[in-house]
Amino acid sequence: MRVKRMEIAVCIKQALDVSQLKVDPKTLEPLIHVTPMKMSDIDRNALEEALRIREKHGGKVTAISVGGDKAKEVLREAIAMGVDNAIHILNDIGEVDEHIVSEALAETLKIKGPFQIILFGEMSIDKYTAQVGVRVAEKLGIPCITYARSISIDGGEVIAERDLEDRIEIVKAKMPAIITVTREINTPRLPQLIAILRAAKKPIETLNLSQLKVDLKPKLKTLSVMGVEVKRKGVVIKDLPVDKAVDELLNNLIREGVIKR
Repeated sequence: MRVKRMEIAVCIKQALDVSQLKVDPKTLEPLIHVTPMKMSDIDRNALEEALRIREKHGGKVTAISVGGDKAKEVLREAIAMGVDNAIHILNDIGEVDEHIVSEALAETLKIKGPFQIILFGEMSIDKYTAQVGVRVAEKLGIPCITYARSISIDGGEVIAERDLEDRIEIVKAKMPAIITVTREINTPRLPQLIAILRAAKKPIETLNLSQLKVDLKPKLKTLSVMGVEVKRKGVVIKDLPVDKAVDELLNNLIREGVIKR
């Protein structure tokens, strides 16, 4: 059944490109301030799914992101992919945690809504907390379906397959609803060059975080972030025939509990 006038929101994050994250070998502190930023990978899947829902059911897609000035870069990318509107919640207060981000998104969704479907990536690629989508749902008082690997719309309901690792669960909820998606849900499109050029000229609405009527007191304090130190035992097997060297290697792995007999 075709849904009349679907309004869809997708919340995206400018995250650390963890594939380029380096650690100071002396202090083991990650070099966050020199690490490039990009749209969180799974948010790109959420964005693609929002566009596919619009293509099937009509309506409009609004992309929303919380962050500093550079967060506009991911919104420009979202525009190039095909969203209709973009809203930048400018972080003008400094460090924020998942609580503040959720409060800001929920308030903005109230102001700019109503939306029938609100999409998130299941988690961000840099923090992996998986908190923001469910926190926003709680704040708005609407259903939340997590870890969706497929979505369909039937009248006023959304039906989703949830990936629970050892099983698949099919659930449905009445709209409005929040859905967090997995990487497996789709393959995001690549915007054409002409779309990228046009996106640079499209307006982006900006709201200051400090001016939103939300609780700006963080609930989480990060004490430290340290890289993992890998200490090797330095065991070297040499000067043995190949068959005996293999036996020695296997015996060492068995003693360490890496493999079992």
